[in-house]
Amino acid sequence: MPSKEKIFESLLQLMSLELIRPVDLEIDWSDQETIHAFVNQAERSGVASWCFYRLLQNPENKSAHPELMARLKQRYLAVLIDNQQKLKLFREIEKILASHDIPVALLKGMAMAFTVYPEEALRPMGDLDILVPEHLVLKARDVLLSAGCQSVHIPMSEWHEQHNAHIRAMRLPPHKYLIEIHSKLYATGSRLQPAQMAWEQSVVHRSTAFGNFPVLDYSLMVYHLASHLYYGYMMGGVRLGWLVDIAMVFEKAGDVAVLMEALLKINPGFNKELLITVGWATRLMRVEKRQQLEKWESSFTDFPEIKDFLEQQDAEVRHRWIVLKNLWRTPGINNKVKGAFYQLFPSREYMAHYYGVNGGKGLWKAYLKRLGEGRMG
Repeated sequence: MPSKEKIFESLLQLMSLELIRPVDLEIDWSDQETIHAFVNQAERSGVASWCFYRLLQNPENKSAHPELMARLKQRYLAVLIDNQQKLKLFREIEKILASHDIPVALLKGMAMAFTVYPEEALRPMGDLDILVPEHLVLKARDVLLSAGCQSVHIPMSEWHEQHNAHIRAMRLPPHKYLIEIHSKLYATGSRLQPAQMAWEQSVVHRSTAFGNFPVLDYSLMVYHLASHLYYGYMMGGVRLGWLVDIAMVFEKAGDVAVLMEALLKINPGFNKELLITVGWATRLMRVEKRQQLEKWESSFTDFPEIKDFLEQQDAEVRHRWIVLKNLWRTPGINNKVKGAFYQLFPSREYMAHYYGVNGGKGLWKAYLKRLGEGRMG
């Protein structure tokens, strides 16, 4: 059986939007262990359904590689069912919030699955990520809790709910999926958060075969994907599916040079990193699209090493430092003081949820225990 690096190289080649056949990948597709390892790596990379769809574009693959296609089809059908259930949940949340005049937009996986990819089963997703106008995010939280949603994770304080990228994660029974309501793309103090993001200029409505969906415009969509990818890279790993996402938005857009110009106006202080991640994604684009990006080619950098895709590092310590940096960059002395206080002494709701205490000596003992463990992020 080929090494995991060889299998990943083959998977990477298959992700190119140029048409390719399995026989071109120098893999023994008659070997059951190889097929098993390939499909598992495709699933871990978030692209198993996309592999199945891409291979279907060449009719000979179905008869020439029945075992490979059957295994990938299983993943395709599983994602299809999962995404259809998440769409039902989104429509319920959308209806609840609309009844209180709170507009919504889809982010990340669902936005990609239902408005960018040609079929809804081609992009698996984790949580249901939804954006609402920043000034309405706490109202959205209270509306959803009143409508039967249950808190899954509790933020350190209401200050954190206002300044983090999203409020507490929730579930709406009987649905099992986590719902994350965002008020912004990143925390208030993050250098990744765009300075200006007016709702009317940021959100568009796209009609597809699956319905009408409010999503970010293509430039902000790429910005969110590319910045999230770079953040993940700095945290210790890269997911191949995120690169495919970026390539797919460029494939969907008409004039990619215009898209690139708009992208680089969103947060100029982060353009170096954006050019790095978009440059990585060009490896998966069709030649026609890559040619339209030649103007920026000198700013692109080498593709990540394969180990960056295969080996995920522990990011907890780095994440805590980023939380503290975001706190320091949050505008206003009052905000910095409040944020620092609640970082050290979270709200009673937080302490009751995670430590089982709500007041008195037990609360202060829990605070001291938490500080002693260094759990400040």
